Amino acid sequence: MDYTISITNKCNLKCTYCYERHLNTEYGCITSDIRGKIADFINSRNDVGVLYLFGGEPLLYKDTVKYYCESIKAKKYVITTNGTLLEEEFIKWCADRKVTINMSHDGIECTDRGVDTALLDANLKTLLKYQPDTLVQLVYTEETLPKLYDNLMYLHKLGVKKVSAVMDSFLQPADPDAFGDILREQWRKVSEIKDLYVYELATKKKRIKENKQSLCEICKKKIFINWDGNIYPCVQFQNRPEYNCGSIFTGIKAEEARKAHPDYSMVSERCKGCEISKYCRNSCACRKMATTNSVRDISEAACMEEQVHILTALEIITKENGG
Repeated sequence: MDYTISITNKCNLKCTYCYERHLNTEYGCITSDIRGKIADFINSRNDVGVLYLFGGEPLLYKDTVKYYCESIKAKKYVITTNGTLLEEEFIKWCADRKVTINMSHDGIECTDRGVDTALLDANLKTLLKYQPDTLVQLVYTEETLPKLYDNLMYLHKLGVKKVSAVMDSFLQPADPDAFGDILREQWRKVSEIKDLYVYELATKKKRIKENKQSLCEICKKKIFINWDGNIYPCVQFQNRPEYNCGSIFTGIKAEEARKAHPDYSMVSERCKGCEISKYCRNSCACRKMATTNSVRDISEAACMEEQVHILTALEIITKENGG
């Protein structure tokens, strides 16, 4: 089981595309009392694969981050940060303990984040010194999509070897046809960047080769523990009472949640009859909820992005197989 602990949903930035701002829920952080009880709950289950420390911005509370890395038994530890609060001492602390840091950086201009690109560049270079295989996470909007290739090349020239590039979940293109054309062009160019691991294309290739579709099921492979101790299936469902799956005090109540939401893992309504839907993330409830505020469908833009990823991955596989 993979566990995500939301240390806080507060943040020192105000990214225009932030999911937390769209969730419109109360802000808070883990208290000293709750902190230990979360660790005790997770350790009592003795089944941790990956422990994700998440926010908001988790490094607002570095002591809590360190506490969980030291007190919870897991096969792997991953911190997701916006990068602004990284310091060499903390980076070295993580490197010494094999704690992975995933950092956000949008490339040449980070105006959508409201942060100075030079600061992120400096912190990223320090991080790469200790963790050269750091995964850098980029978000692109309709305005920045035409520069997706340029932004990834910018990161690559800084020494980045692994990237993830995801679309603004709330994107609704003014001209879907033009948007689709640019999307296709940019991802084709991205696929041709040498010596750069692109998470979206790598995972899509793997799914195509395995030729099987995975289902997103409530609390089967992962759970999300909110800063108040309540448990939810994923980040997009935090503080939605109807999707509550128990708490660290009462335990996980996944079966009740599954019965209450039989459509949680359904293939998106948009995908019926689509011949490539078996390669698609069309059953990911977190993605459906993020883009349409329901678990029954994904947005048109998200559908287009999936199609482009699949087609691009198929082109890569064809080239690898000699045409």
